[in-house]
Amino acid sequence: MNIASNLILTEAKRCDLVQQADVVLEHLSAMAQEITTQLDPAAIFQALNLYLHELVSADSFLVYLLDPNTLSLNLAFGVDADKPLAPHRIALADSTSHAARCVRERRNLAIDAPRFGGQDHGLCSPTYSSALFFPLRVGNNVLGVMSIQSRQPHAFGDREQGIFQLLCAYGAIALDNAATHGQLKESLTILREAMDEKLELEHANQKLREASLTDSLTGLRNRRFLHEHLDGDIRACLRRYDKCLNDRSRGLPDEADLLFFMVDIDHFKEVNDNHGHAAGDRVLVQLAERLREVSRHSDYLVRWGGEEFLIVARSANRATAAQLAERIRTAVADRDFVLGDGLKVAITCSVGFSCFPHLPADPHLLSWVATVGLADQALYRAKIDGRNACRDAYSATPDLSVSVARQAAPSYDTLNFHI
Repeated sequence: MNIASNLILTEAKRCDLVQQADVVLEHLSAMAQEITTQLDPAAIFQALNLYLHELVSADSFLVYLLDPNTLSLNLAFGVDADKPLAPHRIALADSTSHAARCVRERRNLAIDAPRFGGQDHGLCSPTYSSALFFPLRVGNNVLGVMSIQSRQPHAFGDREQGIFQLLCAYGAIALDNAATHGQLKESLTILREAMDEKLELEHANQKLREASLTDSLTGLRNRRFLHEHLDGDIRACLRRYDKCLNDRSRGLPDEADLLFFMVDIDHFKEVNDNHGHAAGDRVLVQLAERLREVSRHSDYLVRWGGEEFLIVARSANRATAAQLAERIRTAVADRDFVLGDGLKVAITCSVGFSCFPHLPADPHLLSWVATVGLADQALYRAKIDGRNACRDAYSATPDLSVSVARQAAPSYDTLNFHI
């Protein structure tokens, strides 16, 4: 009967131990999943503290992190009797600290009352009788030390040390992940700031670039812009003409021409003389707006100098040049210009225009600079004919044959078109 009773008691104890072990394993599994997915050190410390008190009876829990720059241990988390501990630092060389010794020797320390003696900077109270100091290790790297302490002697046996060892392992992995994530986040922040600075610099440079290519008064492009951008349009135009001339069956290309319109305000000096330069500036700004109204977004609008403007119609058809010139003229003449203080004035303009290539049968005969020179000559003809008129380069030079154009080309190309 006694034997049977003993067997029953033994089996009951075994079942109880198995059940306790299952509970411990369940807690450890949940803890591992929660802690190792955390990237915030504060959340890691709170989770460790929570699961520790569920698995081990301890009065205090402390986590020190190693600062390699100062060779010291900084209290990152600490509670004693459920009350937070004040932050403090322990020198790694402190011979009185079990925490420092644990890190220096890179091994677990289990301390009981008979081994205490003197002051220990890693203990919450000199009245504590039991303590564990285990290093937080990831590979060969020591991150710091974790400690649990108790007022009870011999409080941490093999079971408690085994559980605490797992807590330290999971905690070290989680803290290392958090540190790596923090470094990556900091690097990304630095990179993002550098990229923002680069974009700001590029934007500033672009604004400066735009300013160097733009007339400050009217917002139109300037000569520098035309000299930097027109060569690509010229090459594209000549390629299309060369292709058609090499294959006569194609005929001449449509909308492959560049049309140059030189526009000059008539009697502009009188506006400045009679109303002042501020009024003259208002006229220039309003003229720029009217040129925008009759131009396409893809066209180049350039303030050529003073009261003279150049419009370059891209990918156009020379057959429409006269019609476009008349639209420009009427856009200026049909509406009064506002000078301010209720004063309005009627203003007209003269337009001279030419087409590139000047001679479709010989597209390489004249450069675009020479073609602009022809438009300027046509403008001069419009001025002679009484102003408020449009003239084209062909009517201005009606006898311009291929041979004459070839002779004229050098003189046109040397025209003084400064940027």
